[in-house]
Amino acid sequence: MFIGVPIKDIKCNDVQYSLILENIEDLRKESIKQNLYLTILDNVNTFVKTNKIKNIILDWSPLREHIAFCNNIKDLCTKDKLFCIQIDSHNIVPCKILDVYKRTSSSVKIQLFKHFFEYLNEYDDLQLEKSVNDSNFTSKNMKFIINAWDTLEPHKFNDKKKVSSFKCNIPKYEPAKYYQGTYSAGLKVMDDFFNNKFHIYNECRNNPDVDGLSNLSPYIHLGILSPQKIIKLAYEKFYKKDKDNLDGYVAEIFIWRETSEHFCYHNKDYDNIMGALEWARDSLHEHAKDEREHLYTKEELEFGKTNDSFWNAAENQLLKLNKIHGYVRMYWAKQLVKWTKTPEEAVKIGIELNDKYSIDGNDPNGYTGVMWCICGTMDRGYKDRDITGKIRPLNAPKTKHYEKLWNDEKETEKYLKTKLINRTENN
Repeated sequence: MFIGVPIKDIKCNDVQYSLILENIEDLRKESIKQNLYLTILDNVNTFVKTNKIKNIILDWSPLREHIAFCNNIKDLCTKDKLFCIQIDSHNIVPCKILDVYKRTSSSVKIQLFKHFFEYLNEYDDLQLEKSVNDSNFTSKNMKFIINAWDTLEPHKFNDKKKVSSFKCNIPKYEPAKYYQGTYSAGLKVMDDFFNNKFHIYNECRNNPDVDGLSNLSPYIHLGILSPQKIIKLAYEKFYKKDKDNLDGYVAEIFIWRETSEHFCYHNKDYDNIMGALEWARDSLHEHAKDEREHLYTKEELEFGKTNDSFWNAAENQLLKLNKIHGYVRMYWAKQLVKWTKTPEEAVKIGIELNDKYSIDGNDPNGYTGVMWCICGTMDRGYKDRDITGKIRPLNAPKTKHYEKLWNDEKETEKYLKTKLINRTENN
């Protein structure tokens, strides 16, 4: 198995980067069990020519960085007359099936469900590879990968003095404190959700005082767990006994997630106000000069220095836990347009903060989420209001514990201690 995307060039934040490296180490261990080799390619072009490669398979993403990378590989294949195929392995319904841009979530939903069961197939179990590897083909790569991983044994993750860099120009990193980038860790989170939270999903998913969400988004974003696998298991477990919560969860993990992919694929301005529909853009610009009660700098927003205690709690959760509760994140993003000089600035800050800190940032879900909140993307218009125009309004949820938890340093510290990952114990 070969990883052809330069690891150091992947668009990700620090916590995502550490999980990517941890996941690759996990893949290396599993590949050995299956008699497969895993290595990272510094130069795809050189590797292809040296080893006389004839076929290249690419994964899919609608984001511009991945598209640019794939286009370079496709150019290489065209030039050298290689067979190249791209497979959308992380969506249920391949994104290109919906080849006409649908501009509302309801219209995308209809099209996605038309193809849902057609593509919700079982994956074949991985069989042990029985062939003998060609030593001429693998020896140099194996020497490289062994050297590269010498300094990344799991027992060293908690020892900052031994935090190291790869020998292939991969920058240094620190391990994530509250997340673990392994397949087994993802399965544990999934099992916890199925066994302890699924029955309250619809009732509690919008309540930040209750731990009722799946917490699977980082594992899906990083490709550690497949949405296909999660949904198949959920259908097997809950279709007969808990259909309501199953439908609610599928709406999130399938409909909203793949609506986000659809938006980013069809709209090259998925992360700026030019990607908004004309009615929304016009409405926001009409109210751009409306008087704001407060204006905050990016730094004040980044470190939760506003007059809104609830919003500050959300930002503190983002800074300290690298996530914001799903419903709270909608309120968090919607407030930005009320506190910045222009809607353009609001979108820019929202996306930058989410990408910089969130465990599931740098993802179509995040871009579409911010655009939905501020620009009405994939939504319809509502009653015209000051500042926000015709964009859907949203009030802060009423909570008893969330604000105190994330605004009180002692409470936060106490809570975070319960979330620390002991990698020595888990490995």
